[in-house]
Amino acid sequence: MANFDFLTYDKNYSAFSQLAIDAERQYNKNTVFSVFAARKSLEQAVKWMYSVDGDLRKPYDDSIQVLVHEPTFVNAVPSNILSDMQVVIRIGNKGVHDTVVVEKKFALFSLKALFNFLNWLDYTYGVDYKQRTFDINAIPVNKVVIAKKPNREEIQKYKDEIEQKDSTISDLIKQLAEAKAEIQNRKENPVSKPDLKLEDLSEFQTRKMFIDEDLKLIGWKIDQVQVVEEYPVDDLENIPGKKGYIDYALFGKDGSPLAVIEAKKTTKDPNVGKQQAVLYADCLERKFGRRPFIFYTNGFETFFWDDTQYAPRTVSMIFSMDDLQKLMDRRNLLSPLSSVKINTEISGRPYQMKAIRSICSEIEKKIRKFLLVMATGTGKTRTAISIVDVLSRGHYVSNVLFLADRIQLVEQAYDAFKENSPETTICNLLDSKDKEQNKGARIVFSTYPTILNAIDTEKNKDGNRTFTPAHFDLIIIDEAHRSIFKKYRAIFEYFDAFLVGLTATPRKSVDASTFEFFELQDDVPTDVYEYETAISDEYLVPYHAIEKTSTFLDEGINIDNLSEEDLEKIQEAEENGDEPFEEIPPKAINEYVFNEDTTRKVLEDLMQKGIKINGGDKLGKTIIFAYNKNHAQHIVDVFNKYYPQYKGKMCQRIVCDDSKVKSTIKEFKKSDSQLQIAVSVDMLDTGVDIPEIVNLVFYKKIRSKIKFWQMIGRGTRLAPNLICTDETGSYVGKNYFYIFDYLRNFEFFREQKNGIEGSSAKALSERIFTHKCKVIKHLQDSAWADQKFIDYRNQLVSECLEQIAPLSENLKRGSTSAILARQYIIKYQNEKAFECLEEDDVKELEDHIAPLVFNEELDQYAKGFDNFCYGIMEAHLSEKSISFYRGKIKTVAEILLTKTSIKVVRDNLPRLQHLAVNSYYDGLNVLDYEEIRKEIRELAQFSVDKQSQKNIFVNFDDDIHDVDIPEGAANPTPADNFDEYKRKVNAYLSEHMDDKAITKLRTNQPLTKEDFENLNHIFKEELGNEQMFNELSDGKSLGVFIRRVTKMDKSAINNYFAEFINDTNMNNMQIEFVQRLIDIIVEQGEINMESLMKGRAPFDRPKFFTIFGTEAQNKIFSLVRSINENAKEVA
Repeated sequence: MANFDFLTYDKNYSAFSQLAIDAERQYNKNTVFSVFAARKSLEQAVKWMYSVDGDLRKPYDDSIQVLVHEPTFVNAVPSNILSDMQVVIRIGNKGVHDTVVVEKKFALFSLKALFNFLNWLDYTYGVDYKQRTFDINAIPVNKVVIAKKPNREEIQKYKDEIEQKDSTISDLIKQLAEAKAEIQNRKENPVSKPDLKLEDLSEFQTRKMFIDEDLKLIGWKIDQVQVVEEYPVDDLENIPGKKGYIDYALFGKDGSPLAVIEAKKTTKDPNVGKQQAVLYADCLERKFGRRPFIFYTNGFETFFWDDTQYAPRTVSMIFSMDDLQKLMDRRNLLSPLSSVKINTEISGRPYQMKAIRSICSEIEKKIRKFLLVMATGTGKTRTAISIVDVLSRGHYVSNVLFLADRIQLVEQAYDAFKENSPETTICNLLDSKDKEQNKGARIVFSTYPTILNAIDTEKNKDGNRTFTPAHFDLIIIDEAHRSIFKKYRAIFEYFDAFLVGLTATPRKSVDASTFEFFELQDDVPTDVYEYETAISDEYLVPYHAIEKTSTFLDEGINIDNLSEEDLEKIQEAEENGDEPFEEIPPKAINEYVFNEDTTRKVLEDLMQKGIKINGGDKLGKTIIFAYNKNHAQHIVDVFNKYYPQYKGKMCQRIVCDDSKVKSTIKEFKKSDSQLQIAVSVDMLDTGVDIPEIVNLVFYKKIRSKIKFWQMIGRGTRLAPNLICTDETGSYVGKNYFYIFDYLRNFEFFREQKNGIEGSSAKALSERIFTHKCKVIKHLQDSAWADQKFIDYRNQLVSECLEQIAPLSENLKRGSTSAILARQYIIKYQNEKAFECLEEDDVKELEDHIAPLVFNEELDQYAKGFDNFCYGIMEAHLSEKSISFYRGKIKTVAEILLTKTSIKVVRDNLPRLQHLAVNSYYDGLNVLDYEEIRKEIRELAQFSVDKQSQKNIFVNFDDDIHDVDIPEGAANPTPADNFDEYKRKVNAYLSEHMDDKAITKLRTNQPLTKEDFENLNHIFKEELGNEQMFNELSDGKSLGVFIRRVTKMDKSAINNYFAEFINDTNMNNMQIEFVQRLIDIIVEQGEINMESLMKGRAPFDRPKFFTIFGTEAQNKIFSLVRSINENAKEVA
């Protein structure tokens, strides 16, 4: 009796029984046919379940992956059975779609998994279940067993035969209507049955499929030549005769080993296999005379270890053969970087050479991430070119990826490398022709979205990925202060490379601190060269700010500030039938209201007082920063009207959607061009290197300090041969440049030292999904144990699962973003994962799932309203202020109340009237907010004026006047770090290192209340004030700040840890970790407990809870906590 014959005993199974039987019969005939029939049988069995089980809710699509991920189905089927089903589906897909040989072990694996599923199905729905197990000897035997590459025509013929049965099968399923009630009753009222026995499909086999797929994805052939499974080795652990078997041994084209892979169960930490992998590498090294690289993985998390060079590090997946061969060859080629001379023709300035040497020194210390802070105009790109040049000649890098967030910056870097490194092959991925011809070039230039897409789409001549995980040895990130590290995290997780960030003004953010990303101490980049230093060294020029404003720019346009003549014009126009005059607020000026006289006077200032060239006959190169495209065109039109002698060639706008914008920029860069004034809308704010620029006009508000200094940076470059003329006379060489500021930007940054930075924007789908997950967690509390809240929580869980289900399809297609989140997709596709969410679960969903989900709602206004409602639910449940979201909902309601002529709005009038009143929200709960969401979401579209604001052009007399600058007020600086106070603090600490209180802090002794009172008086009263201290200390406590400046006594900290080290029998890795911990304490004065406990940088390689037992962990926590406490003030 064959394994699936039991299905024939129940006629209700006829829709899928014969397919299962055929799958078993084909096993010893054609493995491709076997796995396809098994998959088809499973598919029909799943559809059968939906037909007979009233508890299953049919989803929007009947494709197999959608069916098996539908939340009610996931909830009904045991998780181990769901895993077995995926095995059948994935092996079936591989056999038919890939037209490759299906090894018998995989076909057998598929049959066993199918047996488990159908056995469970019979146990759940059958009338007379009998305990049974899978018997390999029961599989029908055939005379010929040949594993061969399937013929596409044969496969299609067999598929057609199966598909022809679909109509018959569909009819059979429809006929189950009569039996449905009986089958449902069996499920709900089971009789006594023998225990369900399942074939043990080890996690090893399931996990191995992930590794196999990853290997094939990057070009490996699992053929026992390139990839050898269960590779035998002798004398394991140096014990003669002791044998072992390497899970995977990877070999190069020359037959020599490149790497070993040690695979562990998905439920195990891959570090468990680390030492075993080392032993296997030892065996191969003895046999072949070359040490292979080491990978150890559990299918979700993979570590790479070149134990001749580096500590282990996390990587996205196994490396390709070519990449491993490149790394292997490099072992014997590396030169001391200190011996590689810097090409001073490229980067000859001392600070550039210092930056290059700083990176080289860090690389030789095995550091892999670097951040260079260099003032705008000091040659960041040239420095980057030299870094590539030095590392290439030292044989540390071969392939380089240069990333920027704008096309213009990519093209500028491409041109700079082409000019300064002409012998190097380069490729601009944004140029389709260049990409087609040169994507294998040594240096590739790209924007972030382009390379992220290219990872999945670009193939080499063999049809494999061009950009494999270790393809690039170095990634250069231009303008690294931008919020890219969260949005494009997948790029940096996928590629394993040195990272060099270039920035002029780094900043920390909630989502992704620049310093944290580069694993650096706050405010301590790899190297820094600041604006003030560059001016002092005469590598940059200073600016002179001319601060002006106008009545209309400050106050808007109203009856009180218009001239008598203009009021008469308005009255006359109204009498002629024009619409009545309405007051115009300041915000509208230059956004959609354009006053000709204001712009005329701004241009007049520029033309009369701006720095000129050619003996004073020609205005020097100038950028006017405009608010928007219409504003830019208005400026150009006014210029051409009042300066017609320049024939429309002197002043032109530079806007991203202009068809010839590139050629306009190119023309503007020419020193002999007629184009001298560029009116820019976000195009020339960054990355434009035009030394001849001598005038900047800030004709828009700027609130981002980063953007403010980027814009100033357009004028800072030297122009030693430029002959300039201003009110002081003529001179050779650009000594300074002018900034005409008409919107009080300098005044703002004098008062708001750090400006206002926007946070990294998240998509609506991401925000809604995150809100839902947090609401789901809050509703676990006993306060919400009523059934109505439980039902709502279950509804939210189902909605989240529906969004996660398509990610499994992306995973199957080999999407890089999905592969990097594979562990979380597989975990959270199961409803049981949502049964009781922990904080860490919500964080995983927010960080790894939310950015990938897709919300198919097309009405963006409805989706936006959903976000407000889920946001107010979350705030309400977490007992936070609801004012922000209440204000958003209230605003929507107030606008809708002005549009009651729309019937659907009028029908909801009572609710809208309530929502417009703050007190209405008192006492509402999540179910009330859900009702509001459902009622109002489709009305949200009417709360937005979809017609663009009509431009208004006026010509009223405006008054331009100087801004009142307080006496002694200094211009804002990039650092604003209270240099005088900083000097006083440093001098005091240097002179008082032996003071009792400071000695206590440095040697980890507790301070008295009197000690802290004295220190507070000195640092916050005598030397400066509390505000100065807070800015200088960057929020650190007084004790920690003093420790950071003076550095703790290392011998004291060593002594503090000595007893623990002596009493704990530690291995080398544990000792190294403790020493690193001590070094961080000495440098930083404290340890971030959350980072230590959760294994975050700099405690993530390795995570200390993977190398210490619980007792040792608790002792370390106690020691570190004590050190931190000794720096805190006594209450």
